[in-house]
Amino acid sequence: MGNRILIKNGNCMTMEQGRRCEWVLLEEDKIVKLGNGDGYRQYETEGIRQIDAAGATVLPGFIDNHFHLINSALMESWVNLEGADTFTEMGERLRCACAEGRKVVLAYNLSVEELKEKRFPSRIELDRICDDRPVFLLSRDVHTIVLNTFAILYYKMPFAANGVGLDDRKMPTGIFRGQAAALLETKVNEIFTPEDFDEATQAFLPALFCEGITTIAAMEGSNHLTGHGHDSECDFLVKNAARYPLSIELFYQTTDVRLVADEGLRRIGGALYIDGTFGTHSASLTTDYADMPGVRGYNFFTDGYMRSFVEECCENGLQIGFDAIGDAAIDSVLDALEYAARKRNVRPMRHRIEHAELIRIDQMERAARLGVVLCMQPGYEERWGYPGGMYEERLGARYGETNRFREILDHGITICGGSDHSVCEISPMAAISSAVNHPVPENSITRQEALEMYTINGAYALFLEEERGSIAEGKAADLIILDRNLDEVSNSDLAEVKVNLTIKNGEIIYERTDAC
Repeated sequence: MGNRILIKNGNCMTMEQGRRCEWVLLEEDKIVKLGNGDGYRQYETEGIRQIDAAGATVLPGFIDNHFHLINSALMESWVNLEGADTFTEMGERLRCACAEGRKVVLAYNLSVEELKEKRFPSRIELDRICDDRPVFLLSRDVHTIVLNTFAILYYKMPFAANGVGLDDRKMPTGIFRGQAAALLETKVNEIFTPEDFDEATQAFLPALFCEGITTIAAMEGSNHLTGHGHDSECDFLVKNAARYPLSIELFYQTTDVRLVADEGLRRIGGALYIDGTFGTHSASLTTDYADMPGVRGYNFFTDGYMRSFVEECCENGLQIGFDAIGDAAIDSVLDALEYAARKRNVRPMRHRIEHAELIRIDQMERAARLGVVLCMQPGYEERWGYPGGMYEERLGARYGETNRFREILDHGITICGGSDHSVCEISPMAAISSAVNHPVPENSITRQEALEMYTINGAYALFLEEERGSIAEGKAADLIILDRNLDEVSNSDLAEVKVNLTIKNGEIIYERTDAC
């Protein structure tokens, strides 16, 4: 007999209709037995590794359904601007990077909401910090890029591209959004080789395992706005994903349906931007922004293009991930799906809307009829949903209408959860806490429902519910043991819960000795 593990004395939440058990037996890469009482004693034999959970909660491995793996891995070597609250603090971090001799200074997590100046720096202001090499800053919501003058020349940015910020003299401000930002992402990725991707990914995986993540939906690439063609990050994962001790379900970011179908893939899009973000006033709304009257954002694709794209995907059996935030963008997605539904049954395809932050009640009803899955990020409420936060600034009277988990579930829609890392922290337990402790109480859901977002619902969203997402005989031996019994943890303390052990396909890939 091969590798065998017995987990005993656990509070095992199976995610199978609320059922629980006290012990689980694993053989090789499968769950083979589970039960209550002392039935496990017959398996306490030589050759079986016994793990005493000591009353702690045992769960299926967490599934993060919206994760930017390659970018997150590469960013570990970038300058992190998290917590920089002034241009001065930002400048000090960038100068340190210059002093280290970096040929290109790449930075991320720049948050206008946290900056005292309440705006992005200009290229002139970045030039005062560093003018002898490219400086590239990525906003926290990853929809805005800021360059110094050296970088603008280095990357040979065409000023005619959509999204290039210009001043009164028609000179570039250094701020790039939309298509221009997507083009820049592509140019930056060109400096990285497959070997760079592999080295960064190998080093980054432990950060996932220590949070109990065993499966991700990988939203890779920068073809979300630039159109057809291959993407280096996506192509890398097509060839190499199976090499890693993590289940990686790729959403190829492109509108090139033929390319994806010819690769034999099942999914397309994921971070296929239908609109922008609230932070940049580019999320597409049916009402004006409260802090910018007359502005409603915009859709990146025409209705005609959306209809033809959806039809082609359906013809090729591809599950689509639409990245839509504002309610007008969500209308565009649902309109295209309803158009396709005139000819074929789209429900079994489980098309997805990523984020869906401002989905209306009538849209919930339409999504439920179409079998749409919503991949949502509870961590957004922690970032922006508190009273006086960015959501309230942008939406005014519509504050409280974001991430309405309770009403969405009550409409019979499946919600899966994702971190959208690096926008939010990796920890599923922190996200579960955010869903349970929503700053607008009527939008909160139960602890069980929040856990399901990252387990069985996460599996369903990827057509994996027969393989993983719950603790059941015959399913993959993907399990985690927490550091305590969740039944004894208050809602306010959920984010503090740690993972003690992570098992992937029957192999222990993380064992906690210190805090992550």
